[in-house]
Amino acid sequence: MRYIVAILLALAAWLPFTFGQTAYAAAKGTILVVASSQKEMTMANGTTSSVGFFLNELAVPAEYLQERGYRIVLATPDGQRPYMDQGSNAKNFFGGDDAARAKAYAFTEALPVISLHEALAHVAAYDAVFVPGGHAPMTDLMQDPELGKILAYFHAQQKPTAFICHGPVAALSALPDAAAYRQALVSRQPQAAMAAAKDWIYKGYTMTVFSDGEEWPGEVKHGTEMPFHVEQALQIAGATVIEGPLFQSHIVHDRELITGQNPASDLALGKELADTLDQQ
Repeated sequence: MRYIVAILLALAAWLPFTFGQTAYAAAKGTILVVASSQKEMTMANGTTSSVGFFLNELAVPAEYLQERGYRIVLATPDGQRPYMDQGSNAKNFFGGDDAARAKAYAFTEALPVISLHEALAHVAAYDAVFVPGGHAPMTDLMQDPELGKILAYFHAQQKPTAFICHGPVAALSALPDAAAYRQALVSRQPQAAMAAAKDWIYKGYTMTVFSDGEEWPGEVKHGTEMPFHVEQALQIAGATVIEGPLFQSHIVHDRELITGQNPASDLALGKELADTLDQQ
């Protein structure tokens, strides 16, 4: 009997590995999705606000890519599961379909999570990198040196690199001194910010991001002000920012860089990234 038990235990250990490897080999490619490790952000007045990734901005593009045959790997700076912006866990971001919201939540909860350190060590294995929004990227991601190295690699290889909503602010991690740049923005020192913005790999790129016009209503509603505005942060660093209609889907594709303006751009961004990968 004990031999039968031993055989069953061996099979239990072997089968998931084998099937996992088969699934990996069968995938068209692997997409690295990068989310923040932070759950709070200090506002301009010194108070703190809860932050996290926006559910539909992560799940909708990633699910679409997975359905098109791409493997999804989620990474955070600390390797722990990222926090979700609780306000995004609402059916209105899924066309009023609560079943779609629940499916998206289950999808994100099931994703394997690794650290950015591990992702950087195997960066050549990824075919695209994608950063969803929510305010959280304004905290750690935009100044994370390992993310900056990942983006520099993708830039050098001209591999598809996608951001949505507040996610494009994470592109600033590729600055030579991203932490100094963020500090200059927070301190309202534009001259210092421009000095720290030298040699950005995305200088001269055209992109979109959650616009000032979309940010201001939330600030007025909650009586708070962002530590800085992402649209201006990208412009000071040298990007050309193109705004689409407020709160409507808008995608900009310049060279390897694909950006979506707001939550409404979720599916369009997923399609643009998938089509780009398929063409390659």
